Amino acid sequence: MQFSLSIATFVLAMTASAAPSAKRQNILASGDNMQGSIFQFGDPAPARQTLYTVGSCGLSTYFPNAVDPSIPLVAMPAVVFDQFGAAQNDQLCAKIITMTHNGVTRQAAVADRNSFDSIDMTLDLWEAFGGHDGDGTIIQGFSWSIAA
Repeated sequence: MQFSLSIATFVLAMTASAAPSAKRQNILASGDNMQGSIFQFGDPAPARQTLYTVGSCGLSTYFPNAVDPSIPLVAMPAVVFDQFGAAQNDQLCAKIITMTHNGVTRQAAVADRNSFDSIDMTLDLWEAFGGHDGDGTIIQGFSWSIAA
């Protein structure tokens, strides 16, 4: 009997040690080799305010406390955004996107739909990825994910 109990204890211990120590994050959407673009040159505050108040997600109306005021905002490409709903009912609205380009990783909140095939971003985020104020060159090669 003691031998059976030892085997059961061993099996339970092995099962517990095989369990992952950290929870896996559920990903709602992700992609590679996406383009990045600048939403508006100059001070990022007015651009952020525009995206927050009149972006298609309606963050100021439908998600007033869901987005940290210090986080940059983005407009997702229509080809991605439209797969998850329309306007404020889009599942991507107010979600956090993690973007990586050339080893630089930053986060932002989804606030709008971009009719072009790029992630449109405020200047602070644009500059973090190597863009310059006044230079509207498209930045190629972003990988990104949005947690559920």
